Amino acid sequence: MFHWYFPRFTEAAFRASAVSATTAVAASVTIAHRMMLMSDPTAWTAGTHKEAMRMVSEKVDAITEGSLDAAAEAGRLALRSATGALSSDDVAHGLLAIGVAATKPAVRAARANATRLSL
Repeated sequence: MFHWYFPRFTEAAFRASAVSATTAVAASVTIAHRMMLMSDPTAWTAGTHKEAMRMVSEKVDAITEGSLDAAAEAGRLALRSATGALSSDDVAHGLLAIGVAATKPAVRAARANATRLSL
């Protein structure tokens, strides 16, 4: 619908939605494997405890890195806005870039976990 008006934004939005879909699959694989590992607390081993600790630390790392990357993208958008060289296409693309930057570390971790736990 808006492809003629926001060509760069539309392409970036399609890429972001594709990344979101593949990340959802990777996250579901990871959750399924971890649920099987941790469903019986009486059978926990050192490896299961290590996986539980890894789960939490990965999330904290992804949140920290994602928030810093999102802040950097927001700074770039604000700088372009302050110079007056900002079109409506740039605003839409810049806001999407902030969201993508914020989620990129979580996407990377979800894909890595799905690969690692599937082996």
